[in-house]
Amino acid sequence: MVARRKQMGESGDSRGRLGLDAKPGWAQGCGVMNLDTIDIKAVARDFGTPFYLYDLDSALAHLHALQAGLPDYVDVYFAMKANSNPDVLRAWLGHVAGLDVSSAGEIEMAVAAGHSPSAMSFAGPGKTEQELRVAIERQVRLLSIESPTELRRASKVATELGKTATIAIRINPQFTPKEFTMKMGGTPSQFGTAEEDAPALLEEAKTTKGVRLDGIHIFSGTQCLEIKGIIDNIRQTLAIASRLSEEHDLRPSFVNLGGGFGVPYFAGQEAIDVHALAREVGELLRQAPTEHPRLRDTRFILELGRFLIGTFGIYVARVVDVKQTRGKRFVVLDGGMHHCFPATGFFGQLVKKNYPVVNLSRADGEPMAQELVGPLCTPMDSMARNITLPRLEIDDLVGILSAGAYCYAASPLLFLGHETPPEIVVYEGAYKLSRARKAPTQLV
Repeated sequence: MVARRKQMGESGDSRGRLGLDAKPGWAQGCGVMNLDTIDIKAVARDFGTPFYLYDLDSALAHLHALQAGLPDYVDVYFAMKANSNPDVLRAWLGHVAGLDVSSAGEIEMAVAAGHSPSAMSFAGPGKTEQELRVAIERQVRLLSIESPTELRRASKVATELGKTATIAIRINPQFTPKEFTMKMGGTPSQFGTAEEDAPALLEEAKTTKGVRLDGIHIFSGTQCLEIKGIIDNIRQTLAIASRLSEEHDLRPSFVNLGGGFGVPYFAGQEAIDVHALAREVGELLRQAPTEHPRLRDTRFILELGRFLIGTFGIYVARVVDVKQTRGKRFVVLDGGMHHCFPATGFFGQLVKKNYPVVNLSRADGEPMAQELVGPLCTPMDSMARNITLPRLEIDDLVGILSAGAYCYAASPLLFLGHETPPEIVVYEGAYKLSRARKAPTQLV
């Protein structure tokens, strides 16, 4: 089923109709999904609930706004761990320089979607010999090495295959990125080799058979909503790559700067102004070849996942029951944590906070505090606690926003034997079914 987008103004003021918060952000297209032009109710009629919908047109516009401010020697890679939907992957073809992959399975999924291994960067601790064999046979563009053992394992596989693997050494920096919600740098970590141990691994890599050392990879944190924090992180990353290149006589073709560009999930958070971000990151990287002579001919990789797709997805469920008990109003949905696990707060949050939620059916209902829960027989299936929304009734539609990244891909879809949600994409002005609803028996 394919249908057009709504035309602007066709149904009046859709900010009011959707019951969105009055402050700028969620419906304004400021780096987040623009609900004004998508007929969610029509999608629900066509495909049933619950479902995911990804607005790829807006996501691509967001990507292009970022790329417009960057030098041509900066490559934006999509981290497919964020969302591996086949149509999402296909949409990036010709728009991103490549994909960041983290398993042999992701390599094969990316190839099936039309991406070339020669435009992939493969990172992640604990790569097995079989995974390395797939990556080296496929000749991925850059293989990030995370330990001495992995270096020797890659050498063994490449030598057996009679091939040369192009590698980067992944480094866990000594600095801690203060403005990043999830910090990987400056602490003991399974990711990469510690900055203080990097010299020995770089020297070993230079003389190891079957590999060609041609890059440095530093990913120090994620989910930063402050441009200043992003700039400081890139500046320190460049300094480390430059110093190590000088000390070890390297002129790396690639420096993977990581990413960590954040998106808003909770009350009080604002989307990063993508134009301001592109301008400041672009200015910093234009100075890099002059300030760091060893990086004069280097291509810089920005490895971005949730920033490119996170706020361009919505999870839509239908109200199946409402009950008042012991002073609380519980709204039971036909979808829950098995489909959209991060919304429960158990996906990295220290304190449960509500994702942005909208009443898609009743904009003018009485605002009231409600508990949104899913259909599962576990108290973990709480999608929003004490959230104030226009009064929800049975058969109303509820939308959970910022559901484009680490939601479908990171949820326990088989838990308790419910169907998987279909995924719908909006692309080139129309929506279509991308991945169909499946019964548990189709997955085992």
